[in-house]
Amino acid sequence: MKRRWLLITVVLFVVLPVLPVYAYGDPSGGLLFQVLMPTLAAIWGMWMVFANSIRRRLGNMLRRLRGTSIDQNGGSL
Repeated sequence: MKRRWLLITVVLFVVLPVLPVYAYGDPSGGLLFQVLMPTLAAIWGMWMVFANSIRRRLGNMLRRLRGTSIDQNGGSL
């Protein structure tokens, strides 16, 4: 059964490039927009999910670099 699918796949890869294709690339940047916007939406969504954790970690790292500490009430000394 696997050989049959392999044979069909190979035949398709050999035959399909021979067939004429009537298409063109859209020069208006539509493809760029279709790729870029979902990518930016995914990055923004991940930022919204992890923003609090990222801010806390960056704040702790900056405090360590400055040499300041946090008092018992959560404020900087």
